[in-house]
Amino acid sequence: PRRRKNIPNTTTADGGTMLRMASSPTFEIFADDVERRSFTFFKDRTLAEISGYFPSDFWERLVPVASFHEPALKHASIALASLHERFEKGDRSILKSNKDIAEGGFALQQYNKAIRCLINPRRGDIKPALDTSLVACVLFACFESLRGHHGSALSHIRSGTQILTQVNDRDQELGGDDDSRQLCVPLETLDVVFTRLDHQQVQLLGSRPMRLPKAKPNAHPGFHPGIPAAFRSLEEARNSLDYQWNLCIQGAVDFKYLYHFKEGTETQEHRDASNVERTHFQAMFNQWMTAFQTFLDRNIGMMNSKSLIGAMVLKMNATLAAMHLKICTFQFLHEEQCWDKVMPMFESLVDLAAGVIDAQKAVDKKALHKPVFQLDHSIIGPLFSVAHKCRDPFLRRKAISMLHSAPRQEGVWDSVLTARVCERIMNLEEEGLGEVKCAADVPDWRRISDIQVTFDHQARSGEIKLSQFRSPHSDVREPVTDVFEW
Repeated sequence: PRRRKNIPNTTTADGGTMLRMASSPTFEIFADDVERRSFTFFKDRTLAEISGYFPSDFWERLVPVASFHEPALKHASIALASLHERFEKGDRSILKSNKDIAEGGFALQQYNKAIRCLINPRRGDIKPALDTSLVACVLFACFESLRGHHGSALSHIRSGTQILTQVNDRDQELGGDDDSRQLCVPLETLDVVFTRLDHQQVQLLGSRPMRLPKAKPNAHPGFHPGIPAAFRSLEEARNSLDYQWNLCIQGAVDFKYLYHFKEGTETQEHRDASNVERTHFQAMFNQWMTAFQTFLDRNIGMMNSKSLIGAMVLKMNATLAAMHLKICTFQFLHEEQCWDKVMPMFESLVDLAAGVIDAQKAVDKKALHKPVFQLDHSIIGPLFSVAHKCRDPFLRRKAISMLHSAPRQEGVWDSVLTARVCERIMNLEEEGLGEVKCAADVPDWRRISDIQVTFDHQARSGEIKLSQFRSPHSDVREPVTDVFEW
């Protein structure tokens, strides 16, 4: 990657070099007042909301710095801000296909300018810097998600994870980082950002997770295999949860490849080995929960409203991870009635999600009237698990209702679209059963076991393949395909 020149530097705590933005930026970088206004909205509104419930050096400092110096990121930021402003106002015209260029207006023009800057860099530049390309992937994914183009958003995420994985692999082969790099955004920060984005696509598509590099000397607090007796900050707890969950999913995938596992072919050897792996990861998450609870016991009285919501989100996602570990870490248990055994966990997920929604409304009165937009997963994924796997009719319908009534975009997850998918699953499972009063009223053969999602890259549509037995006497689950448009 090319080196940047003539940009002021600052020294980090570890002695490294970080690029910084001039304290009083001039406005010559903007072509007109419209660009200037959108960039101001990006700094004042978009960055504050997109980071969710946690402090984020990436969004609060590094992205503005990089966007100020890099034309591609400047145009991408302006495009995202323009779309975000319309999203908050409920402007449905942003939900158009990629072919409707005229409907995209100013936002799409800026988006296309950002792409052109990456393809044809400024004079004298050979190619975009590494961090510019990766941050652009993040901004582009946000832009496409807001437009409802989840296929395009996922493509940007995959591109970013592939680039980052290749760089990390090369650095490990060389025995260290490339000292010639001069980056606005450190790779250690991008490791964390893309791990979270990758987790979304893994849960949504069932894809193989990105393989994290071995612990780096400058890794973010908590973003490594070790778990302390007590976390020192909410950020450390969050980073640790993301890292441990990636290890868990990666371990599950590696296990399947090791045993060449296929549904219906598991042996006792498979189950015994699976139990060993599951026990290891359960102990790891128990250790995380202990460290997190100790942190809360010591600090909860000093936490502000936003941090308290963040703590609920972490507890919810830790509960989700523990639930999946308890039931089907390695997907050997295809008897869907096993999920009935974790009903208290489903109840906890619904209660925590309701707490997040209520707390957010209490903190921001405007949240009552506008949709939520943030990059990282929060409540949609856990509520999807409840609506998908919990057959208790009350809890299931409450989860779906929450997805409908609290519209939000969390990365590639759209709450309303997720609710529609869950309603379809519920209707398929309960059709012809009469009144469903409890989970036991839904027999195992009626239950959906697998979901495969593919998105159209040009339009707001996708295909969902579900697996279900046709009758109580069927031996093999058969696919049920639906096409969704939104």
